[in-house]
Order: sequence, then C-alpha cells, then structure tokens
Amino acid sequence: MSNQSSTIQAQTRRTSSPFKDVAEFESELIKFSNKFKTTLAEHSKRISDYFEMSCYNMIIRYYENKGYTTSVENLISGRFRFKCSPSGHLDNFSFIKLSKDGKSYRLYHNASVQSAHDKDVYTTPDIVVATDEEPSETTDYYKTRARFTYLPNNSMKTFCEAKHLTPFPELMISFIGTVNELKPLCLQAKEGDKEDADHIAPSLMMSGTLSKPTERIAKSLRSRYYVNIFSDLFIDPYKTMFSSFRLGEITTLTAKGRESE
Repeated sequence: MSNQSSTIQAQTRRTSSPFKDVAEFESELIKFSNKFKTTLAEHSKRISDYFEMSCYNMIIRYYENKGYTTSVENLISGRFRFKCSPSGHLDNFSFIKLSKDGKSYRLYHNASVQSAHDKDVYTTPDIVVATDEEPSETTDYYKTRARFTYLPNNSMKTFCEAKHLTPFPELMISFIGTVNELKPLCLQAKEGDKEDADHIAPSLMMSGTLSKPTERIAKSLRSRYYVNIFSDLFIDPYKTMFSSFRLGEITTLTAKGRESE
C-alpha cells in the first residue's frame, strides 16, 4: 500500500448499521501510513480485520491525547505489519511504542496474553498495551513443540476487544469473562494503582448500536466494573469519543469515566 495520516476517527452515519465501506477503511490506513511515515505490509482484507486496525488507531489517539509520544517499531522489510490473527510470532509483526515521563509501553495487535490465574492458559485480545519488554516464549504450548510467543500477565497493562457487529448480550457477558481471566482487579469495586492512571480500562469496542436490552447491560457493567463498553463507533455521537475533550468519559484503570451528556 502506498504512503497514506492522522488518527482514525469514526465516520458520521445516519443509520445504526455496524458495517462500513472498505474504501473508508483503506482511507484510514492511508492516514495511518502517512502519519508514521511508513508503508504498510500486505494484510488481510476481511472487514473484521479492517475494523480491528481502525480501533487500534483509536487507541493510539487516546494515548496521544494523554500526552504520550508514539513511534513505529519492529518494521518488517521497512513496512508496518499488522498482526491480523492470533497465530504468528510477535517478533514478526510491528507495534506502536508509547512513551511519557521516562516510561514506555508497547501497543500490540493480536498478542497472546497469559492468564492471571493459570500460567498455562492464554488468550489473544485484539489490542494489548504491555510494558516495553521483549515477549516471552515457550515450546510447551503446542504438541509439536513449535515456538509460541506471548506476553506474561504481569507485563500486560490493559486490552481491548474490537468487534465489527451489532452488540448482543452474550458478547458483552463473554467480554467480562475475558476481563476476569486477564485483569481481574478491574472487576473489584475500588480504584487501582495510581501509577496506572493513564491506561484505558479493558474495553469492548463495537461498531453497531446498542438496543434497549444491551444498553441496560452496558450501563450495569460500567457501573460495577472498571471497563468501557463502546458502541456506535461509526455514528456521529461517537466520532469524537477518543478526542481530548472527551477523555473524562473514558474509564481508566484507576477511575470511572463520567457519563456522557
């Protein structure tokens, strides 16, 4: 793909459809490429993967508005390579480095993370923020003894799931199961470590519109836990969700976000 900048914003739509034209996704990736002055490696053309990449850029925007500088790392043959599936070694894909006040973190796409409860259990969120350290690896994961790369649970700061669909109850409840497996402290009704004040809480990012039943579920989950439930990411009210003036609406690892007007 040729060079193409700026962070991705959700597009204004008059309907509640969670679907988006491929050309719009391509335009967003062009902007990403121009912003970081790099080209993109060949990637999947599935709409769900485009949506993950779009959400990845929204999280970049969030951290930039928190005062972080961003840089591309681990270019493959001079190109930024997204990781569009759970398979593959992390060292074969690119990531964004987030830096502020002498601390650095890595923003990964589809990185496997070790469970907080069992060191032999792993799952792969769509977007992961981790400490700026090299991934771990093991040959005990597969029967074939093939190399498996992952992030130890204590190196993961937070994660996001990006789902290009209309919200439904089972998806939202399943997300809380992932939070319990990877970041159980976010299910406790108390503020977290102040050192992690900037980090976005575990987030479910959906392109479609909440119905009345799923709006009830979202409100309940947000009130009980340190999580974000984002919907309507392509509809006008949410196109600025990750802008600086709306940061207060987003829950972090240490503080609940305020309800939007």
